[in-house]
Amino acid sequence: MKVRDIMRTSPFTIASSDTLGNAQRVMMRARIRHLPVMQDGRLAGILSERDLLATRAHADGDEAWWKIPVLRAMQSPVQTAGPDDSLSEVAGRMAMAKIGALPVVERGKLLGIATVTDVLNGELREAMAPTSASDVTVADAMTAFPCTIPPDARLLDAVTLMVDHHVRHLPVVDDTSTVVGVLSERDVRTAIGDPLLYVESRPRTAAQYLVRDLMSRPAVTVPFDRPLVEVARTFADEKLGAVMVSDRFGALIGILSYVDVLRLLAA
Repeated sequence: MKVRDIMRTSPFTIASSDTLGNAQRVMMRARIRHLPVMQDGRLAGILSERDLLATRAHADGDEAWWKIPVLRAMQSPVQTAGPDDSLSEVAGRMAMAKIGALPVVERGKLLGIATVTDVLNGELREAMAPTSASDVTVADAMTAFPCTIPPDARLLDAVTLMVDHHVRHLPVVDDTSTVVGVLSERDVRTAIGDPLLYVESRPRTAAQYLVRDLMSRPAVTVPFDRPLVEVARTFADEKLGAVMVSDRFGALIGILSYVDVLRLLAA
């Protein structure tokens, strides 16, 4: 399967001279997280929701973030895909670089965009073929025994843990080690801005936040022996970043991210 088979044509775009306020409005209305950035009719970069939130954090107290030009926040140069690129190769690249979307370009012209959800759906169609290894389970792709945090822990401690261990999702467990939620980097960025800046500056607001104030609940949990293609379908349909993995008794034994799924399906 090729990228042209799964890409979204006529994607929403934004001009490099436009503002972050307008970019956020487009993202919210279209329910998307990535915007190709155009300049003089050509692709100049890409703006993700993560880029927007990070720039908002840096601008806090200095200037009105919504007036900042997209040019200052976008990723450039941007990784792209060609319409005839192999879907497995693109999935591997996205997993390696932890990229959420790739603009699709041919002869300098923007043809479309391929998101993680699009790639997962395409990979699933191939994975469901009779010749595929349908016996691959969640346990084959998950990260075993991830770092956890209790709901009453300080947000600063949780974010420090995420930064130190380079993770984007932190399972939240109670006194019985039962998963009660998950704290994602997106939760943190939406509430308080850039996690690294938060740790380094240790703002006065740090003491005001506990993990339970920002965590997402309930956390989606799957058994370790579930076929990976079934869980990948859940990722694609619900646009999840990660799911918790439990043993036969319901105890947390791992975490599975969309990167893990992409990496194994692309193998």
